[in-house]
Amino acid sequence: METRLFEHLDRRRREGNLRSLMPLPSYGERKTETGTQHNKRKKPLVDFASNDYLGLARCPDLYNSVQKSYHEHMTLQSSSYAQQPLLGATGSRLLSGDSNLARSLEKHLAFVHNRPSCLLFNSGYDANLSILSSLPYREDAGDAIVMDELVHNSLVMGARMGRLKTDRVFLFKHNDVTDLKKVLQTVRSSNSSSHHPSILVVVESVYSMDGDIAPLTEILCVCQDNGAELMVDEAHGLGVYGRTNARDMLLDLLDENNCAQDSVRENQEPTDGLNTADPSSSISTAGGTGVLAALNLESHSSLLCSIHTFGKAAGCHGAVVAGSHTLISYLINYARPFVYSTALPPHSLVSIKESYSSMMGLDGEKRRDTVFRWVKLFRREMHNGLLALNLFKSGIKLLPSPSPIQALIVPGNRDCVRVCQYLREVGRLDVYPIRTPTVPKGEERIRIILHAHNSEDEMKKLIMMVLISLQRYYTRSKL
Repeated sequence: METRLFEHLDRRRREGNLRSLMPLPSYGERKTETGTQHNKRKKPLVDFASNDYLGLARCPDLYNSVQKSYHEHMTLQSSSYAQQPLLGATGSRLLSGDSNLARSLEKHLAFVHNRPSCLLFNSGYDANLSILSSLPYREDAGDAIVMDELVHNSLVMGARMGRLKTDRVFLFKHNDVTDLKKVLQTVRSSNSSSHHPSILVVVESVYSMDGDIAPLTEILCVCQDNGAELMVDEAHGLGVYGRTNARDMLLDLLDENNCAQDSVRENQEPTDGLNTADPSSSISTAGGTGVLAALNLESHSSLLCSIHTFGKAAGCHGAVVAGSHTLISYLINYARPFVYSTALPPHSLVSIKESYSSMMGLDGEKRRDTVFRWVKLFRREMHNGLLALNLFKSGIKLLPSPSPIQALIVPGNRDCVRVCQYLREVGRLDVYPIRTPTVPKGEERIRIILHAHNSEDEMKKLIMMVLISLQRYYTRSKL
Protein backbone atom coordinates (compact mmCIF):
# COMPACT_ATOMS: atom_id res chain seq x y z
CA MET A 1 0.00 0.00 0.00
CA GLU A 2 2.86 2.41 0.81
CA THR A 3 4.17 2.04 -2.76
CA ARG A 4 0.75 2.67 -4.24
CA LEU A 5 0.28 5.76 -2.09
CA PHE A 6 3.64 7.09 -3.24
CA GLU A 7 2.73 6.50 -6.90
CA HIS A 8 -0.45 8.53 -6.55
CA LEU A 9 1.39 11.39 -4.85
CA ASP A 10 4.21 11.28 -7.40
CA ARG A 11 1.75 11.50 -10.28
CA ARG A 12 0.14 14.55 -8.72
CA ARG A 13 3.59 16.08 -8.16
CA ARG A 14 4.52 15.58 -11.83
CA GLU A 15 1.25 17.17 -12.89
CA GLY A 16 1.94 20.18 -10.67
CA ASN A 17 -1.10 19.50 -8.49
CA LEU A 18 0.53 18.20 -5.30
CA ARG A 19 -0.83 19.85 -2.18
CA SER A 20 1.14 20.31 1.03
CA LEU A 21 0.89 22.32 4.22
CA MET A 22 2.71 25.61 3.73
CA PRO A 23 4.93 27.26 6.37
CA LEU A 24 2.78 29.02 8.93
CA PRO A 25 2.54 32.80 8.37
CA SER A 26 2.95 35.37 11.11
CA TYR A 27 0.06 37.82 11.25
CA GLY A 28 1.04 41.11 12.86
CA GLU A 29 2.94 41.82 16.05
CA ARG A 30 3.04 39.77 19.23
CA LYS A 31 2.17 41.59 22.45
CA THR A 32 4.06 40.69 25.61
CA GLU A 33 4.30 42.11 29.12
CA THR A 34 7.54 43.86 28.17
CA GLY A 35 6.15 45.41 25.01
CA THR A 36 5.69 44.54 21.35
CA GLN A 37 7.99 41.95 19.82
CA HIS A 38 8.50 42.30 16.09
CA ASN A 39 9.42 39.52 13.69
CA LYS A 40 13.15 40.16 13.24
CA ARG A 41 13.57 37.91 10.20
CA LYS A 42 10.70 38.87 7.93
CA LYS A 43 7.80 41.25 8.05
CA PRO A 44 4.55 39.51 9.01
CA LEU A 45 2.20 38.49 6.25
CA VAL A 46 -0.94 40.58 5.83
CA ASP A 47 -4.06 38.41 5.84
CA PHE A 48 -5.86 38.35 2.51
CA ALA A 49 -6.49 34.60 2.59
CA SER A 50 -8.60 33.61 5.58
CA ASN A 51 -12.39 33.33 5.74
CA ASP A 52 -12.38 35.53 8.84
CA TYR A 53 -14.37 38.23 7.00
CA LEU A 54 -15.30 40.29 10.06
CA GLY A 55 -12.09 39.68 12.00
CA LEU A 56 -13.96 38.01 14.86
CA ALA A 57 -11.58 35.05 15.08
CA ARG A 58 -8.87 37.47 16.20
CA CYS A 59 -11.05 39.94 18.14
CA PRO A 60 -9.85 40.47 21.76
CA ASP A 61 -13.23 41.88 22.84
CA LEU A 62 -15.07 38.81 21.57
CA TYR A 63 -12.50 36.54 23.20
CA ASN A 64 -13.02 38.29 26.53
CA SER A 65 -16.81 38.05 26.18
CA VAL A 66 -16.55 34.33 25.48
CA GLN A 67 -14.28 33.74 28.46
CA LYS A 68 -16.58 35.70 30.76
CA SER A 69 -19.74 33.92 29.59
CA TYR A 70 -18.05 30.54 29.76
CA HIS A 71 -16.87 31.19 33.30
CA GLU A 72 -20.35 32.33 34.34
CA HIS A 73 -21.92 29.24 32.81
CA MET A 74 -19.49 26.89 34.52
CA THR A 75 -19.93 28.67 37.84
CA LEU A 76 -23.67 28.02 37.65
CA GLN A 77 -22.97 24.35 36.96
CA SER A 78 -20.40 23.91 39.74
CA SER A 79 -22.89 22.32 42.12
CA SER A 80 -23.36 19.43 39.69
CA TYR A 81 -19.77 19.12 38.53
CA ALA A 82 -19.95 15.36 37.94
CA GLN A 83 -22.81 15.83 35.47
CA GLN A 84 -21.38 18.90 33.71
CA PRO A 85 -18.06 18.41 31.86
CA LEU A 86 -15.77 21.43 31.73
CA LEU A 87 -13.91 20.59 28.52
CA GLY A 88 -15.20 17.96 26.09
CA ALA A 89 -18.83 17.02 25.51
CA THR A 90 -17.92 13.38 26.42
CA GLY A 91 -20.16 11.75 23.81
CA SER A 92 -22.72 12.19 21.06
CA ARG A 93 -25.89 14.20 21.66
CA LEU A 94 -27.89 10.96 21.81
CA LEU A 95 -25.74 9.65 24.67
CA SER A 96 -23.82 11.76 27.20
CA GLY A 97 -23.06 14.78 24.99
CA ASP A 98 -26.36 16.66 25.18
CA SER A 99 -26.71 19.75 27.37
CA ASN A 100 -29.01 22.62 28.21
CA LEU A 101 -26.37 24.87 26.66
CA ALA A 102 -26.72 23.11 23.29
CA ARG A 103 -30.51 23.08 23.42
CA SER A 104 -30.81 26.74 24.39
CA LEU A 105 -28.39 27.70 21.60
CA GLU A 106 -30.42 25.76 19.03
CA LYS A 107 -33.59 27.45 20.21
CA HIS A 108 -31.89 30.84 19.94
CA LEU A 109 -30.58 30.11 16.44
CA ALA A 110 -34.02 28.96 15.28
CA PHE A 111 -35.38 32.33 16.40
CA VAL A 112 -32.51 34.23 14.77
CA HIS A 113 -32.91 32.42 11.43
CA ASN A 114 -36.71 32.57 11.56
CA ARG A 115 -37.14 28.80 11.29
CA PRO A 116 -39.13 26.35 13.44
CA SER A 117 -36.11 24.35 14.59
CA CYS A 118 -32.32 23.98 14.42
CA LEU A 119 -29.71 21.26 14.92
CA LEU A 120 -26.02 21.80 15.66
CA PHE A 121 -23.27 19.96 13.78
CA ASN A 122 -19.50 19.80 14.24
CA SER A 123 -18.81 21.43 10.87
CA GLY A 124 -20.52 22.64 7.73
CA TYR A 125 -19.09 19.63 5.91
CA ASP A 126 -20.72 17.30 8.43
CA ALA A 127 -24.03 19.14 8.12
CA ASN A 128 -24.10 18.91 4.33
CA LEU A 129 -23.10 15.24 4.34
CA SER A 130 -25.76 14.52 6.95
CA ILE A 131 -28.63 16.01 4.99
CA LEU A 132 -27.87 14.74 1.51
CA SER A 133 -26.72 11.27 2.54
CA SER A 134 -29.70 10.56 4.76
CA LEU A 135 -32.80 11.98 3.06
CA PRO A 136 -35.22 9.15 2.15
CA TYR A 137 -35.22 9.51 -1.63
CA ARG A 138 -36.57 6.67 -3.76
CA GLU A 139 -35.51 5.66 -7.25
CA ASP A 140 -38.91 4.12 -8.00
CA ALA A 141 -40.67 7.39 -7.16
CA GLY A 142 -38.63 9.43 -9.64
CA ASP A 143 -36.92 11.43 -6.89
CA ALA A 144 -33.90 13.55 -7.84
CA ILE A 145 -31.30 16.02 -6.63
CA VAL A 146 -30.51 19.04 -8.82
CA MET A 147 -27.34 20.95 -7.94
CA ASP A 148 -25.63 24.09 -9.15
CA GLU A 149 -22.52 22.94 -11.01
CA LEU A 150 -20.24 24.91 -8.66
CA VAL A 151 -21.49 23.77 -5.26
CA HIS A 152 -19.00 22.81 -2.54
CA ASN A 153 -17.40 19.37 -2.40
CA SER A 154 -19.32 18.53 0.79
CA LEU A 155 -22.60 18.82 -1.11
CA VAL A 156 -21.33 16.74 -4.02
CA MET A 157 -20.05 14.03 -1.68
CA GLY A 158 -23.27 14.08 0.32
CA ALA A 159 -25.25 13.37 -2.86
CA ARG A 160 -22.84 10.56 -3.83
CA MET A 161 -23.28 8.94 -0.41
CA GLY A 162 -27.06 9.21 -0.56
CA ARG A 163 -29.78 6.83 -1.66
CA LEU A 164 -30.02 7.99 -5.27
CA LYS A 165 -27.90 6.64 -8.11
CA THR A 166 -25.73 9.11 -10.01
CA ASP A 167 -28.19 9.21 -12.92
CA ARG A 168 -30.73 10.84 -10.58
CA VAL A 169 -28.34 13.61 -9.55
CA PHE A 170 -28.43 16.47 -12.06
CA LEU A 171 -26.42 19.67 -12.50
CA PHE A 172 -27.56 23.03 -13.83
CA LYS A 173 -25.39 25.84 -15.15
CA HIS A 174 -24.02 28.09 -12.45
CA ASN A 175 -26.60 30.63 -11.24
CA ASP A 176 -28.58 30.11 -14.47
CA VAL A 177 -32.27 30.14 -13.54
CA THR A 178 -33.36 29.38 -17.10
CA ASP A 179 -31.21 26.26 -17.20
CA LEU A 180 -32.48 25.23 -13.76
CA LYS A 181 -36.02 25.42 -15.09
CA LYS A 182 -35.09 23.24 -18.09
CA VAL A 183 -33.39 20.64 -15.88
CA LEU A 184 -36.37 20.48 -13.52
CA GLN A 185 -38.75 20.04 -16.43
CA THR A 186 -36.53 17.26 -17.81
CA VAL A 187 -36.46 15.55 -14.42
CA ARG A 188 -40.23 15.66 -14.09
CA SER A 189 -40.89 14.52 -17.65
CA SER A 190 -38.51 11.56 -17.24
CA ASN A 191 -40.48 10.24 -14.27
CA SER A 192 -42.36 7.09 -15.28
CA SER A 193 -43.64 6.49 -11.76
CA SER A 194 -47.18 7.23 -10.67
CA HIS A 195 -45.78 8.81 -7.50
CA HIS A 196 -45.21 12.52 -7.09
CA PRO A 197 -41.40 12.83 -7.11
CA SER A 198 -39.43 14.60 -4.40
CA ILE A 199 -36.90 16.93 -6.01
CA LEU A 200 -34.28 18.84 -4.04
CA VAL A 201 -32.40 21.79 -5.54
CA VAL A 202 -29.05 22.49 -3.87
CA VAL A 203 -27.22 25.84 -4.02
CA GLU A 204 -24.90 28.07 -2.03
CA SER A 205 -25.91 31.63 -1.17
CA VAL A 206 -22.39 32.97 -1.79
CA TYR A 207 -19.96 30.86 -3.83
CA SER A 208 -16.56 30.40 -2.26
CA MET A 209 -14.46 30.34 -5.43
CA ASP A 210 -16.13 33.11 -7.46
CA GLY A 211 -17.67 35.21 -4.68
CA ASP A 212 -20.93 35.68 -6.58
CA ILE A 213 -24.39 35.42 -5.05
CA ALA A 214 -27.13 32.98 -6.02
CA PRO A 215 -30.37 34.53 -7.34
CA LEU A 216 -32.32 32.93 -4.50
CA THR A 217 -35.59 34.77 -5.11
CA GLU A 218 -35.78 33.52 -8.70
CA ILE A 219 -34.56 30.04 -7.77
CA LEU A 220 -37.26 29.66 -5.13
CA CYS A 221 -39.91 30.79 -7.60
CA VAL A 222 -38.75 28.13 -10.08
CA CYS A 223 -38.75 25.52 -7.31
CA GLN A 224 -42.28 26.46 -6.31
CA ASP A 225 -43.51 26.30 -9.91
CA ASN A 226 -41.94 22.86 -10.42
CA GLY A 227 -42.78 21.18 -7.13
CA ALA A 228 -39.18 21.18 -5.87
CA GLU A 229 -37.64 22.18 -2.56
CA LEU A 230 -34.46 24.18 -1.97
CA MET A 231 -31.44 23.60 0.28
CA VAL A 232 -29.18 26.63 0.75
CA ASP A 233 -25.63 26.51 2.12
CA GLU A 234 -25.07 29.90 3.79
CA ALA A 235 -21.42 29.21 4.74
CA HIS A 236 -20.14 32.42 3.13
CA GLY A 237 -23.30 34.48 3.59
CA LEU A 238 -23.57 34.31 7.38
CA GLY A 239 -22.15 37.41 9.04
CA VAL A 240 -21.52 39.14 5.72
CA TYR A 241 -25.10 39.79 4.61
CA GLY A 242 -28.39 40.19 6.41
CA ARG A 243 -31.47 42.27 6.97
CA THR A 244 -29.58 45.53 7.41
CA ASN A 245 -27.23 45.52 4.40
CA ALA A 246 -29.15 44.03 1.49
CA ARG A 247 -27.88 46.90 -0.67
CA ASP A 248 -24.38 45.43 -0.47
CA MET A 249 -25.56 42.61 -2.73
CA LEU A 250 -26.41 45.20 -5.40
CA LEU A 251 -22.94 46.50 -6.17
CA ASP A 252 -22.71 47.68 -9.76
CA LEU A 253 -19.92 45.43 -10.98
CA LEU A 254 -17.30 47.05 -13.19
CA ASP A 255 -16.67 45.42 -16.55
CA GLU A 256 -14.00 45.82 -19.19
CA ASN A 257 -16.01 48.40 -21.10
CA ASN A 258 -16.93 50.66 -18.20
CA CYS A 259 -14.11 51.49 -15.79
CA ALA A 260 -15.52 54.88 -14.83
CA GLN A 261 -18.65 53.52 -13.21
CA ASP A 262 -18.65 53.61 -9.42
CA SER A 263 -19.25 50.20 -7.85
CA VAL A 264 -21.77 51.47 -5.29
CA ARG A 265 -24.63 53.93 -5.70
CA GLU A 266 -24.75 55.42 -2.29
CA ASN A 267 -28.12 57.09 -2.79
CA GLN A 268 -29.76 54.06 -4.37
CA GLU A 269 -33.35 53.44 -3.37
CA PRO A 270 -34.14 50.09 -1.73
CA THR A 271 -35.01 47.39 -4.26
CA ASP A 272 -38.35 45.62 -3.97
CA GLY A 273 -38.05 42.36 -2.04
CA LEU A 274 -34.98 43.41 -0.09
CA ASN A 275 -35.10 43.88 3.65
CA THR A 276 -33.69 47.25 4.71
CA ALA A 277 -34.58 47.22 8.39
CA ASP A 278 -33.09 49.69 10.83
CA PRO A 279 -30.03 48.03 12.45
CA SER A 280 -30.95 49.55 15.81
CA SER A 281 -34.26 47.66 15.94
CA SER A 282 -34.95 44.38 17.75
CA ILE A 283 -32.98 41.15 17.37
CA SER A 284 -35.53 39.80 14.89
CA THR A 285 -34.41 42.47 12.42
CA ALA A 286 -30.71 42.51 13.27
CA GLY A 287 -28.09 42.05 10.57
CA GLY A 288 -25.54 39.45 9.61
CA THR A 289 -27.79 36.39 9.49
CA GLY A 290 -27.35 35.61 5.80
CA VAL A 291 -28.57 36.16 2.26
CA LEU A 292 -31.92 34.48 2.86
CA ALA A 293 -32.61 37.01 5.60
CA ALA A 294 -31.54 39.91 3.39
CA LEU A 295 -34.04 38.78 0.76
CA ASN A 296 -36.90 38.00 3.17
CA LEU A 297 -36.86 34.34 2.11
CA GLU A 298 -36.30 32.48 5.38
CA SER A 299 -39.95 31.39 5.61
CA HIS A 300 -40.51 30.61 1.93
CA SER A 301 -42.73 27.56 1.49
CA SER A 302 -40.26 25.90 -0.92
CA LEU A 303 -37.24 26.29 1.36
CA LEU A 304 -36.41 22.92 2.91
CA CYS A 305 -33.46 24.08 4.98
CA SER A 306 -30.45 26.35 5.28
CA ILE A 307 -27.00 25.55 6.65
CA HIS A 308 -25.06 28.20 8.55
CA THR A 309 -21.37 27.55 9.16
CA PHE A 310 -19.54 29.16 12.10
CA GLY A 311 -15.94 28.74 10.92
CA LYS A 312 -15.92 31.74 8.60
CA ALA A 313 -17.39 35.17 9.44
CA ALA A 314 -18.50 33.94 12.87
CA GLY A 315 -14.88 33.25 13.75
CA CYS A 316 -15.42 30.01 15.68
CA HIS A 317 -16.38 26.44 14.73
CA GLY A 318 -19.35 24.22 13.94
CA ALA A 319 -22.55 24.65 11.95
CA VAL A 320 -26.32 24.57 12.29
CA VAL A 321 -29.10 23.25 10.08
CA ALA A 322 -32.25 25.37 10.20
CA GLY A 323 -35.52 23.79 9.08
CA SER A 324 -38.81 22.26 10.14
CA HIS A 325 -39.36 20.26 13.33
CA THR A 326 -39.88 17.17 11.19
CA LEU A 327 -36.60 17.60 9.30
CA ILE A 328 -34.62 18.14 12.49
CA SER A 329 -36.20 15.10 14.14
CA TYR A 330 -35.37 13.05 11.05
CA LEU A 331 -31.71 14.14 11.13
CA ILE A 332 -31.44 13.27 14.82
CA ASN A 333 -32.53 9.75 13.90
CA TYR A 334 -30.86 9.17 10.54
CA ALA A 335 -27.92 11.57 10.04
CA ARG A 336 -24.89 9.40 10.77
CA PRO A 337 -22.35 12.22 11.32
CA PHE A 338 -24.70 13.55 14.01
CA VAL A 339 -25.55 10.19 15.58
CA TYR A 340 -21.98 8.89 15.78
CA SER A 341 -19.92 12.05 16.48
CA THR A 342 -18.98 13.52 19.83
CA ALA A 343 -20.87 16.79 20.24
CA LEU A 344 -19.37 20.27 20.25
CA PRO A 345 -17.77 21.12 23.62
CA PRO A 346 -19.31 23.72 25.97
CA HIS A 347 -16.71 26.38 25.15
CA SER A 348 -17.59 26.17 21.44
CA LEU A 349 -21.29 26.60 22.22
CA VAL A 350 -20.61 29.72 24.26
CA SER A 351 -18.35 31.05 21.48
CA ILE A 352 -21.11 30.62 18.90
CA LYS A 353 -23.67 32.47 21.03
CA GLU A 354 -21.30 35.38 21.70
CA SER A 355 -20.24 35.55 18.06
CA TYR A 356 -23.85 35.89 16.93
CA SER A 357 -24.33 38.72 19.42
CA SER A 358 -21.38 40.52 17.87
CA MET A 359 -22.36 39.84 14.24
CA MET A 360 -25.93 41.00 14.78
CA GLY A 361 -25.11 44.07 16.85
CA LEU A 362 -23.56 47.47 16.24
CA ASP A 363 -20.06 45.98 16.18
CA GLY A 364 -21.08 43.70 13.32
CA GLU A 365 -22.59 46.61 11.40
CA LYS A 366 -19.35 48.59 11.67
CA ARG A 367 -17.31 45.61 10.54
CA ARG A 368 -19.56 44.98 7.53
CA ASP A 369 -19.34 48.66 6.58
CA THR A 370 -15.55 48.37 6.53
CA VAL A 371 -15.57 45.17 4.50
CA PHE A 372 -17.76 46.61 1.77
CA ARG A 373 -15.77 49.82 1.68
CA TRP A 374 -12.75 47.66 0.82
CA VAL A 375 -14.75 45.73 -1.80
CA LYS A 376 -15.63 48.99 -3.52
CA LEU A 377 -12.04 50.26 -3.38
CA PHE A 378 -10.48 47.00 -4.57
CA ARG A 379 -12.79 46.50 -7.54
CA ARG A 380 -12.48 50.06 -8.78
CA GLU A 381 -8.70 50.36 -8.50
CA MET A 382 -7.92 46.83 -9.65
CA HIS A 383 -10.10 47.18 -12.71
CA ASN A 384 -8.53 50.51 -13.62
CA GLY A 385 -5.04 49.05 -13.17
CA LEU A 386 -5.72 45.97 -15.30
CA LEU A 387 -7.13 48.19 -18.02
CA ALA A 388 -4.18 50.61 -17.91
CA LEU A 389 -1.67 47.76 -18.22
CA ASN A 390 -3.68 46.08 -20.98
CA LEU A 391 -3.66 42.83 -19.02
CA PHE A 392 -7.11 41.72 -20.11
CA LYS A 393 -5.58 40.52 -23.41
CA SER A 394 -3.34 38.15 -21.44
CA GLY A 395 -6.37 36.33 -20.08
CA ILE A 396 -6.21 38.14 -16.74
CA LYS A 397 -9.62 39.13 -15.47
CA LEU A 398 -11.37 40.09 -12.28
CA LEU A 399 -14.50 38.01 -11.85
CA PRO A 400 -17.71 39.91 -11.02
CA SER A 401 -18.32 39.66 -7.28
CA PRO A 402 -20.03 42.00 -4.82
CA SER A 403 -18.76 39.96 -1.86
CA PRO A 404 -15.48 40.00 0.12
CA ILE A 405 -14.33 37.05 -2.02
CA GLN A 406 -12.50 38.49 -5.02
CA ALA A 407 -11.15 36.13 -7.68
CA LEU A 408 -8.48 37.23 -10.14
CA ILE A 409 -8.15 34.78 -13.02
CA VAL A 410 -4.48 34.02 -13.79
CA PRO A 411 -4.57 31.13 -16.31
CA GLY A 412 -2.23 28.19 -15.77
CA ASN A 413 -1.15 26.54 -12.54
CA ARG A 414 2.49 27.56 -12.99
CA ASP A 415 1.87 31.26 -13.59
CA CYS A 416 -0.77 31.47 -10.88
CA VAL A 417 1.63 29.95 -8.34
CA ARG A 418 4.49 32.25 -9.42
CA VAL A 419 2.38 35.37 -8.95
CA CYS A 420 1.26 34.23 -5.50
CA GLN A 421 4.81 33.39 -4.47
CA TYR A 422 5.90 36.88 -5.48
CA LEU A 423 3.08 38.46 -3.48
CA ARG A 424 3.95 36.39 -0.42
CA GLU A 425 7.73 36.67 -0.54
CA VAL A 426 8.15 40.22 -1.83
CA GLY A 427 4.88 41.89 -0.89
CA ARG A 428 4.39 39.94 2.37
CA LEU A 429 0.75 39.46 1.40
CA ASP A 430 -0.92 36.20 2.40
CA VAL A 431 -2.76 35.07 -0.74
CA TYR A 432 -3.07 31.62 -2.25
CA PRO A 433 -3.44 30.18 -5.75
CA ILE A 434 -6.52 28.13 -6.53
CA ARG A 435 -5.32 25.60 -9.08
CA THR A 436 -6.62 22.89 -11.33
CA PRO A 437 -8.25 20.46 -10.46
CA THR A 438 -10.00 22.54 -7.76
CA VAL A 439 -11.14 24.86 -10.55
CA PRO A 440 -11.43 24.08 -14.30
CA LYS A 441 -8.30 24.31 -16.45
CA GLY A 442 -7.79 27.87 -17.68
CA GLU A 443 -9.69 29.32 -14.71
CA GLU A 444 -6.85 29.13 -12.20
CA ARG A 445 -7.03 32.13 -9.93
CA ILE A 446 -5.70 34.13 -7.05
CA ARG A 447 -8.38 34.10 -4.38
CA ILE A 448 -8.27 37.34 -2.43
CA ILE A 449 -10.37 37.78 0.70
CA LEU A 450 -11.05 41.26 2.07
CA HIS A 451 -11.61 41.69 5.79
CA ALA A 452 -12.75 44.18 8.39
CA HIS A 453 -9.32 43.91 10.03
CA ASN A 454 -7.46 45.04 6.89
CA SER A 455 -6.35 48.68 6.92
CA GLU A 456 -6.54 51.18 4.07
CA ASP A 457 -2.74 51.14 3.71
CA GLU A 458 -2.84 47.34 3.44
CA MET A 459 -5.53 47.57 0.79
CA LYS A 460 -3.52 50.04 -1.28
CA LYS A 461 -0.42 47.88 -0.97
CA LEU A 462 -2.39 44.82 -2.05
CA ILE A 463 -3.65 46.53 -5.20
CA MET A 464 -0.21 47.92 -6.07
CA MET A 465 1.64 44.64 -5.51
CA VAL A 466 -0.89 42.57 -7.47
CA LEU A 467 -0.51 44.87 -10.46
CA ILE A 468 3.29 44.86 -10.16
CA SER A 469 3.40 41.07 -9.99
CA LEU A 470 1.13 40.67 -13.01
CA GLN A 471 3.15 43.20 -14.96
CA ARG A 472 6.34 41.37 -14.01
CA TYR A 473 5.16 38.12 -15.55
CA TYR A 474 2.83 39.30 -18.31
CA THR A 475 4.22 42.57 -19.74
CA ARG A 476 7.56 44.18 -20.47
CA SER A 477 6.42 47.73 -19.84
CA LYS A 478 6.91 49.44 -16.50
CA LEU A 479 4.47 51.09 -14.20
